Amino acid sequence: MDLEETSVVEDLLKRADIIIDAVFGTGFHGNLEGSIAKLFEFVNGLKAYRLAVDIPSGVSGFDGSVSDSSFKADKTVTFGLAKVGHFLYPGCGFCGEILVESAGFPKKIMNSLADSEVIDEEVISALLPERPRNSYKGSYGSVLVTGGSEVYTGAPYLSALGAFRSGCGMVYSYTPGGSASVIRNNLPEAIALVSDGDFLGPGDIKHLSKLMDRIDCVVVGPGIGRKEDSVEFVLQLLRSFPDKSFVVDADGLFAISKDLSVLSRSMEIVITPHPGEFGRLNEGRTDLESFMKFCSIHETRAILKGASSVFCDASGKISINTAGNTSFAAQTGDLDKSAILGMYFMGKAAELSRISESSNSASRIADSFSLVFKQFEQNAKERLHGTRP
Repeated sequence: MDLEETSVVEDLLKRADIIIDAVFGTGFHGNLEGSIAKLFEFVNGLKAYRLAVDIPSGVSGFDGSVSDSSFKADKTVTFGLAKVGHFLYPGCGFCGEILVESAGFPKKIMNSLADSEVIDEEVISALLPERPRNSYKGSYGSVLVTGGSEVYTGAPYLSALGAFRSGCGMVYSYTPGGSASVIRNNLPEAIALVSDGDFLGPGDIKHLSKLMDRIDCVVVGPGIGRKEDSVEFVLQLLRSFPDKSFVVDADGLFAISKDLSVLSRSMEIVITPHPGEFGRLNEGRTDLESFMKFCSIHETRAILKGASSVFCDASGKISINTAGNTSFAAQTGDLDKSAILGMYFMGKAAELSRISESSNSASRIADSFSLVFKQFEQNAKERLHGTRP
């Protein structure tokens, strides 16, 4: 039967309880067109249960991009390994529940062939640093937050709050006076140092030199603004302390866009752009392939933030966070691990928050970090006492 015979096909589909899509596979690219596009559009409007084989037709297995009229599944059954496109939006929204079947492929061999991973509780449990009972705050690293301005006073506070809530032992900040006041008034645990001007500039580097001996990881950029002096401050800071780990966010990324050579100075920088910020760094290109290539060329780590955030290491390998912060860099001394931990904790904290999604905010999400820690502590106890496999 030809698909052009739409009335016959549609009559059959209307009577179906389950509709199985096995038209295209994970190699699909381009657009659905003509009668096949009209067919999927019709199917998506039916009440029948929709099951996709491997991946819904019209969804890219590589990056989750979708064609108009893609098949919208209630469940997707794939084989061997899940595909990146199952977890990245918008494709993820077309997959429904995802079930991975072995189909006879040995799991050990499949895992050895994987060039990406999905971040789940098992991955995070292996990465979380231990917290012995005989430890103290000096055991858990120190973070310095640099940023803020008289225009943007709250951003450094949120970064410092996130560092504390995710377990860092010591948090310092170096900001203009307005930002320092916000931190001192709302987060007395932090050591809030004040710069001389209303904006950070090259002259502030010398004030940080003595402090750097006490710092494990530096956050650069939240609220710093885009003044020429602030751009130069970011670039000089990154060049001046090559032995430190840096997390660059917000307008720190704007500064880096003026001189990408700072990314290649060492392997100890992780950048955290959303797609708009990454486009500025990468000549407007924001697709997954360009993101992986960018990290490989510049020998840098990056988190591309979004509904499903993606971490890419300096070799171009990606990890996808589906649980919808720098403290971990200070605690673990490993930027790859810390980026994965930070992504997961941010998403999971928002997921576990008792606040409605529409009312949530960065500070409330940070306050929910403790719920994530408690969940892992409870899981560890259950495994220890044999109540879980």
